[in-house]
Amino acid sequence: MNVTLYPDSYTDIQKYEAIGNIEVYDPDNMVQTPLGKVDNISNSEVIIFTQNAYIDGQYNTKKLQEACERIRDDIRLDALLIFDTKVPPRTVYKMSKIIDEYDLIPEINISYTTTINTNTRVVAATNDISLEKTIEIYKNLPQEIKTVKHIQTAEVIPLLQNAYTDTVIALSNQMAILSEALTIDLIEAIDLANEDENTHLSYPQPVLKNEISRDSQEIVNLADEYGEPAQLSQTSRETNNYVAYHMSYMAEKELYLKEHLAMFETTVAVLGVTEDDTLETEDNNASLTLIDDFVSRDVEVWVHDDKISEELIQNHGAKKITLDEAYEADCIIVMTDTKEYRNLDPDRIEKVIITARPILDEEKFSDKKYSSLGQYRLKKGEML
Repeated sequence: MNVTLYPDSYTDIQKYEAIGNIEVYDPDNMVQTPLGKVDNISNSEVIIFTQNAYIDGQYNTKKLQEACERIRDDIRLDALLIFDTKVPPRTVYKMSKIIDEYDLIPEINISYTTTINTNTRVVAATNDISLEKTIEIYKNLPQEIKTVKHIQTAEVIPLLQNAYTDTVIALSNQMAILSEALTIDLIEAIDLANEDENTHLSYPQPVLKNEISRDSQEIVNLADEYGEPAQLSQTSRETNNYVAYHMSYMAEKELYLKEHLAMFETTVAVLGVTEDDTLETEDNNASLTLIDDFVSRDVEVWVHDDKISEELIQNHGAKKITLDEAYEADCIIVMTDTKEYRNLDPDRIEKVIITARPILDEEKFSDKKYSSLGQYRLKKGEML
């Protein structure tokens, strides 16, 4: 079976080498690969599209659409077209209409595949032959292959996974805010609640993984596009974005009550901007929202995150610092869970430290002005 990979510059071509008997269609000479290249795609029995469908942290299928438009007049009528890239539901259907705009192909052979976790790949196709061929082509890749009946079903799985995560975190974040009024140790409550095998609560936290906020928001976008409600995902997004303002509120309270400082006369060090390898978008980023809120109130803001450029931080009115410099701030706010933040030295904390996750050892910080989201304002006189 003659297999042609149609990649873009974002494609990890090396992982496809295990397929065997594969060549690369690279009309613009954009990729470097030891695999052989073809100039003509008209003889290809199988074409794998791997165009990146994310631009600036949002779904954008423009490159995939351009790839389909480019080759639609050259492909064989019996060719198997495999779309191997994460896309929103009905994207492959829309691409099929670009390739076969006038329904001239009696039974177009299309399949869709993507990884749904490290060990599992999902495959769906327009017919059984296309499904079997796709499974045969991908059998040497490391993931176990699972199948579903329809392509739209396969497309929605990553969105469901990430929207579920966003929703569960939103419940915890909502309860974290309420727990302060009720004087509840939410972290301890979650630990015990998860003893029930049907309960899978997350700790309260800002959502700083782009795929989670992106896919949850995409459900809202799809609902708007098709005229359906999506209150749960909309509320989850609003709740999780609000965490930034609640962290700001916690800092203001702690600095005033324990240090007798107004916000405009303080320095705040924000540790951690993203949990991704790079910051894909500034949208829906709780750390940047927190920074902007402080800056708007004339707070001097310092930021530590080695993955974020100094220019971006300065554009938000803040100063990029080293981790050592953070200890000099009036208030340290830890937004992400990293090894270096878990190992912060309590002896060097000068005033207030707040964490958006319960990552620090409470005993080590017992004599410090330390609080955590979900464990804030636990008043001894009100705790039975």
